[in-house]
Amino acid sequence: MNDRAELLDALSTRGAHDALRVLDEERRLTAIIPELEAGRGFTQPERHYYDVLGHNLAAVRALEAGIGEGDHADELRAVLGWFAIDAELDRQIEGIPLLSLIRLSTLVHDLAKPDTAIVRDGALKFPRHGPRGAEILRERLPAIGFGPAATDFVARMVRYHLRPGELIKTWPPTDHAVRRFIGDLDGYVLPLLLVNLADGWSTMGPRYTRENFRRHTGFLNYVLARAWAVSQTGEPPLITGEDLITTLDLESGRLLGAVLTSVRRAQLQGTVRNTPEAMALAHEILASLRAEAAQSADGQAGDP
Repeated sequence: MNDRAELLDALSTRGAHDALRVLDEERRLTAIIPELEAGRGFTQPERHYYDVLGHNLAAVRALEAGIGEGDHADELRAVLGWFAIDAELDRQIEGIPLLSLIRLSTLVHDLAKPDTAIVRDGALKFPRHGPRGAEILRERLPAIGFGPAATDFVARMVRYHLRPGELIKTWPPTDHAVRRFIGDLDGYVLPLLLVNLADGWSTMGPRYTRENFRRHTGFLNYVLARAWAVSQTGEPPLITGEDLITTLDLESGRLLGAVLTSVRRAQLQGTVRNTPEAMALAHEILASLRAEAAQSADGQAGDP
């Protein structure tokens, strides 16, 4: 079995994290991707629970927990119930399942941290480790046997894995900024957000709480909804995320994403034709969602 086949075999299994751990214990993982070895024992700042290599491997485990089976995966799918997650993840690039390439991207997302490490103002920093990682992988992956499309996908995921946080530094992000974000990712918004989720989870390790997960999935939902809304062809959206945040006093999260996408779909279907109609529908949808949430909470409270 060649290096590419051996790596993809591990990445294609439901227990990809465990399979990669076995490869690492046999020192096969870093033989296939030598740049990962520098992360072994490379201590990170205090907020990081693992060394660099441990963090990369733990991120694959976090990814599996987020989209595989269990309570976290159920919650994520509920939050993103409006989006066809499985249809997106069932895609392939060069005959390779997209999910395998997302796992690979997660495994190598911080590969360049040791190469970019500096001490600035008494603190360890990793400036531009995403772009540097992408450069390394554009050389490494073809050497392993990956084609140009698969290589480009992984390189983009690594280069931009911190981009979601940067996107909202100027709040709220403009439609222009969101469109540029989509373009930089070649449209692969959900995969990038999953890598970002796994990165945040594995940064904290066992300290990552259910509340951390809820907040992160709410953020993920907001970015995905904004990306979906601005990427539709035809007329510009009648209302934007900024409008809903201001007018309905909504915060970024599941409700905002659900209202935004429902109104956009209604616009594309011709059900609403102007901004007042769109805003009225947004009020109706929000009230309905809040009523459903209240009913659900009452039902849970009444359970023995």
